[in-house]
Amino acid sequence: MSLAPSATDVVVALGQARRIVGVTRYDTAPEVKGLPSVGGFLDPSPEAVVALRPDLALWVTDGGAFPTIRKVAELGVPVLALPVVGVEDVISTARVVGNALGDASAGELLAGSLEDAIGRVRARTAGLRRPRALLVVGREPLVVAGPGSYPDELIRIAGAENVVKGTRPWPVYPLEKALADDPDVVIDAAYLEHAGGEGNLAAIPAARRGRLVKLADDDVLRPGPRLVRALDRLFAAVHPEATRR
Repeated sequence: MSLAPSATDVVVALGQARRIVGVTRYDTAPEVKGLPSVGGFLDPSPEAVVALRPDLALWVTDGGAFPTIRKVAELGVPVLALPVVGVEDVISTARVVGNALGDASAGELLAGSLEDAIGRVRARTAGLRRPRALLVVGREPLVVAGPGSYPDELIRIAGAENVVKGTRPWPVYPLEKALADDPDVVIDAAYLEHAGGEGNLAAIPAARRGRLVKLADDDVLRPGPRLVRALDRLFAAVHPEATRR
């Protein structure tokens, strides 16, 4: 049983998708299409979880839902808590879940492949200028990836600097502040929710210079094996000149 899309992605990447009996309504992996949903990432139903009789429930602690998870455990379902916040957590989670599913070798292989992918992107950024990037996760109000967030770490690995400063990982960012900061590139990770156009992002100078990049999926927001594709897309967004070589 997976109670987070990122946990589902790990199980799928380990080649164990057949063992998943239920997921959340936010899961999009084709391997779990049609499986029963037990609710959302933040509000899973304990009764729905128990009804599927899983041997183990994978729970990403960053999602909260502590009272619900406590009830799931009290009802007799073992819960494996996965504290996934940053890139190192993603790598370690591959090993932890591999061990939990009885396939430590697959977990080690997945962890190694993730480390290799990160190393390749870091190597590609060597000697390149580090543009200043703004990554948007919500439009109304404008919410961005700040220091300490998962996308912030991906931005830096991809060879850019996050224009957002401060101490909050997901701050509401006044449009006036975005205009004043004048990032070199704006990365729109909220595009799927606002597919009708650029909205308030069109006012940012980078957008008028053609440097508004729309991400067509949520890979950059999902801390799991999708980081490989997320890093490739972020690298292309912040270093288009290097991508064309």
